[in-house]
Amino acid sequence: MKITNKYGLPAPLVSLVSKDTYSKGASQYSVTELMSPPRVRRLREQYDDVIEVDVTDLGWQFIGKGIHINMENAVNDKHINEERLFVNVDGVTISGAIDLQEETPEGVVITDYKFTSAWAFMQEKIEWQQQLNIYKWLVETVKRKKVIKLQICAFIRDFNRRQVKEGYPRASIDMVDIPLWDAVTTETYIRERLEMHRNAKVSHDFGEELPFCSDEERWKSTPVFAVKREGRKTAIRLFETREEADELAVKEKGYVEERPAEPKRCTGNYCSVAQWCKQYQGEINERN
Repeated sequence: MKITNKYGLPAPLVSLVSKDTYSKGASQYSVTELMSPPRVRRLREQYDDVIEVDVTDLGWQFIGKGIHINMENAVNDKHINEERLFVNVDGVTISGAIDLQEETPEGVVITDYKFTSAWAFMQEKIEWQQQLNIYKWLVETVKRKKVIKLQICAFIRDFNRRQVKEGYPRASIDMVDIPLWDAVTTETYIRERLEMHRNAKVSHDFGEELPFCSDEERWKSTPVFAVKREGRKTAIRLFETREEADELAVKEKGYVEERPAEPKRCTGNYCSVAQWCKQYQGEINERN
């Protein structure tokens, strides 16, 4: 992967932000790699030498990394910081680095730090559930200790106190409880992901089409109908049905703008391989 500097940032900053200190140790998959779409993983491997990422796109990631480093240095007898655990599943080694484990008389509390937006905080993030429940499974499998609670400690990068309402973060750093899965559910999910990655590798090695990403993996939004009025930049209100939107539009003497579903991971190229993806490029060609 090539790091560009399109906006002329100072060289020392570019060097610091671009530095990659991450290591998954002696494992074939980290937890986040296991969760990633098999199509994206294989395309990233194939085009790694030509993928370009601007240093400005790594800024928030760099700040989030700093939070993890500082928390790693916070010493407390009752807490374990940044412990990476390894487990073998059907001959494949999986590892996960757990941000924080708190030892209590009842069991272990796992906390994961996230540097995120207020919007993301307000969504039901299934990937947070998947990640933390794999951590739970790792602790219970490797360390033979019961996990009693999972939680996210979220650093809200765009927190606005004036927007605080139900569902919105209460403060610039807020906590989210994550539902606990049973061991069977988690292990089934892990094995399913491993099988998907195996199949994708075989398809890729034989020059066959890679499996398509799911709507969930593409962060696909639902279509909405925006009620707008001439002269106003923002929508008055958004609706999931055309009927509701039409009703308000008549009252407001406005009009309805249909906003189709959008695969935001693709349109924003958050996967880094959108330009080489036949699934996404095929959709663009169909629209055109």
